[in-house]
Amino acid sequence: MSGTVKAALIYPPLTDPTSGYHSLNYLDSYARAQGHQPAEIIDANIEAFHHSYTPSAHDWLRRELSRLSIDDLSGPDALMARANQLGLPDPDPERLRRSIGVLQDPTLFYDYRHYQDAVEGVISWMDALGTVGFPGQFHAGFRLHPPPMISIGSVAALTDEALLARLNRPFLPYYEDVLIPRLAAGGHQVIGISATYQWQLPFALWIARLVRQACPDVFLIAGGTEISDVWKCASKPEYVFQVLADFDAIVVGEGESAYTEILDAVQTGTLPAGHPNVRLHPKYGRQRQLPLRYERLAQVPVPDFSGLPWDLYLSPERFVYYSPTRGCYWNKCTFCDYGLNTDGPTSPWRQDTVSTMIADVTELSKFAKFIYFSVDVLAPATILRFAEQVVERGLDFRWGAEIRLEKYWSDERCDLLRRSGCVAISVGFESGNQRVLDLIDKGTKPEQARRTMMAMTKANIGVQMMGFTGFPTETREEALDSVNFLRDNPDLWTLGGLGDFMLTPGAIVAKEPDRFGITNVRPVEGSDIVRMLKYDEPVTEAAQAEVAQAKAGLNPGHYHRPWLGATDTPHTFFYHDRYGTAVRGLLAHDRVRHDTDDQTEFLANGAFVDRDDEQVWDAYRRIRSDEQEGVPGDLPADRHLFRRVDGQVFALNRSSRLFLDLFSAPLTLAEAQRRLWIVEPTVADRVWRTFIGQRLIRRHRLPADPAR
Repeated sequence: MSGTVKAALIYPPLTDPTSGYHSLNYLDSYARAQGHQPAEIIDANIEAFHHSYTPSAHDWLRRELSRLSIDDLSGPDALMARANQLGLPDPDPERLRRSIGVLQDPTLFYDYRHYQDAVEGVISWMDALGTVGFPGQFHAGFRLHPPPMISIGSVAALTDEALLARLNRPFLPYYEDVLIPRLAAGGHQVIGISATYQWQLPFALWIARLVRQACPDVFLIAGGTEISDVWKCASKPEYVFQVLADFDAIVVGEGESAYTEILDAVQTGTLPAGHPNVRLHPKYGRQRQLPLRYERLAQVPVPDFSGLPWDLYLSPERFVYYSPTRGCYWNKCTFCDYGLNTDGPTSPWRQDTVSTMIADVTELSKFAKFIYFSVDVLAPATILRFAEQVVERGLDFRWGAEIRLEKYWSDERCDLLRRSGCVAISVGFESGNQRVLDLIDKGTKPEQARRTMMAMTKANIGVQMMGFTGFPTETREEALDSVNFLRDNPDLWTLGGLGDFMLTPGAIVAKEPDRFGITNVRPVEGSDIVRMLKYDEPVTEAAQAEVAQAKAGLNPGHYHRPWLGATDTPHTFFYHDRYGTAVRGLLAHDRVRHDTDDQTEFLANGAFVDRDDEQVWDAYRRIRSDEQEGVPGDLPADRHLFRRVDGQVFALNRSSRLFLDLFSAPLTLAEAQRRLWIVEPTVADRVWRTFIGQRLIRRHRLPADPAR
């Protein structure tokens, strides 16, 4: 049919600002292939960020901060808000503009000292911006750290208008001045909101509420992984549309054909009740629930990314996501619970043909230099045939993907991958212990994994490692096998590390608890959207503290997502392309005290946290102790807390504070040593090394701007 429906598709805060996501482009490209007109695609995440430092929005922020009050909060929320206000920075739009300039500059971006300063400038701005909501609500810049009841999926919290309004308050000027007037004037018949991550949900819900008020007659839909998770994890069916009350319909699972059928229905004035992935609001009456539909990839066209605002993203290059497979060909891992799976760990395995992949990347590479295969996993033989054709055709682009550590990957095959443009891969090695790998049903062996890593590294392909400790019945020694596997092979991987096992309801472990030695499996208290489960298992619990300490410091990266150092981020791939497997050493270089640093000026990279109110200070100490990587439990009460510019908190003893206070203004190490003449030079040198290694002090003068 010839489509006449006017649609807008919105990607809400809060998520990666370094590139556009691909979900809406897949929907729109599919619908256009079926005869519908292009939708207006709105990346509200990046638009809201840039609007926040415009003169009018900055004036609003200053006024709000001057009269900031948390008197309407009570109990733990109030104490948490007061505590998180400690040490938060003032907004500095000029520094933010310089930071954005660096992150978009094709030269300065690749100078790591410029890069670090720019990332910390963005994080500092977001910290200040978040103060007008719940102080401390933004983590690492673009990750939501909401009140606990939101985090655990309480329906009461997710439907609390005052709470949602407060979380969304940092973006109020954007909503009122830009987004809602644009939608109200747009004449749209369908508006869709896609949420990929959990921390987008409160913003998606609030935008939906504003849209419903401004455009009461529009057909409002929601989709994306997070919406599917709400549907999948709701402990009672009625919770779904209690949370998603403002939507006329939601799409669960894959959405291309479902979105198109919604457009068809709206065009004909009917309800989209025939597609099994569409769930209508109960106000439309009881609907027949059909088995979920999984798309046929042969019918999904190459996505068109030209409608995204590429000049706004915080990157010097375009980076696009491409999904030529869905599901996982292995589909056995007992911990896995991903997507709209029914009887397996992932959705059913499907894969495009190599000829289709080549045709698609030929088009995509005309538009973007970097293509990331956003898939659960790529099959080895398919990757090899793909790489052969890329080389034969002389296609010039860079790519990366997630693969399994199969013995298939010889030196020659890895060399072919590199010549085809592969700069980095990510691998879920999961564990360095064979018994645990067998319990996971991973189908791999540590020594086999090491040989594959050697072949990839020899080809100058960065290997990003993903694993975890704490799998049920894992002993202290078995957990340390994983730590030692990474620690003993530092030259064979670039970034990554070990997380903590988390049990989710759809995993085989949860379905067969006796097989894995766990008891008392239960939801987190107060959760209605049950995303994770608690359980009892004394073997791993006894070793948690020691194992966590051993894991600390494994990853040479210094920042959380979405920045360089986190696995599979655009910035991480850009640096792999520029520096290859040497990227690990590059990140470490700036954290080392060099012989030439005696005459280098250093400056404190943060500030000490105010201790005027002991109750508030103690609450802050306890709150931030949960965020210290690899260091469980409370931060010591007798320490001074230093908040680094990127928000990470360090507990320092009294003598450390005496040393660090010297750098409240730029100071060379030589002059600092002269002022501390009573301290042995070897002792002072150890302190400088620690401060530089933890970036508590930073080199004051950045390298000269090459562009000037």
